[in-house]
Amino acid sequence: MRLFRGLFGMAVLLHVLMGSALAQSPTEAVRENRQMAPDINPDSLSRLPLVKREDLDEAGKKAFDVVTDPKSRLRAALAGPAGIWMHVPELSPHIREINWYLRNRISLDLPLAELAILATVRETDGEFEWASHEPAALKAGISQNVVDIIKYRRPIEGASPKEAMIIKFARQLLGEKRMPPDTYAEALNLFGQKTLVELVLLMANYSQTSVILRAFDQQLRPDLKPMLPVAKR
Repeated sequence: MRLFRGLFGMAVLLHVLMGSALAQSPTEAVRENRQMAPDINPDSLSRLPLVKREDLDEAGKKAFDVVTDPKSRLRAALAGPAGIWMHVPELSPHIREINWYLRNRISLDLPLAELAILATVRETDGEFEWASHEPAALKAGISQNVVDIIKYRRPIEGASPKEAMIIKFARQLLGEKRMPPDTYAEALNLFGQKTLVELVLLMANYSQTSVILRAFDQQLRPDLKPMLPVAKR
């Protein structure tokens, strides 16, 4: 009898605990598992509230509709950089187009562009952007070995000359905050002047994004998992 009562009590407790877990929203579950700070908004997953369409003027509503369109080129919609940009709706379309142009229209091949993004967000410890762009880089054709060189800060071995230069360039420019003449000359010889300028603009753009996301403590969406090791600093 005592055994039955004990088992019954455990069953009731398990039912209560499971019900409590199921009652949690996805955001609450993520908050608990990732130890979110108390100032994180549960809707935006950042320190900022979500922008509401009804609070915007006509131009702002147009920008909002582009960001939230299911066919949008923006992967994170409002739960990411675009949601932060929407707090300055007049600026949002311009940032969005610059970001898209630098990823898709520059003369740097897509695999190398994705590699440059990874090298940049690694040096700025951009966990949010890394979670989106590691899969994109692999899909574009960058090998897991080269991705891991960046991710784990390994010696640059087994990479192509251009891949190696992009990693070295980012480490020195963003990590060491310097650009030695010999590195610059080698990069200029490999890429040419215009492509090198585009490469630096791409790195600057994603460095800026990392700063913005850090300031507002943007958290990963429930469908993304942290992929970076311990932060550099």
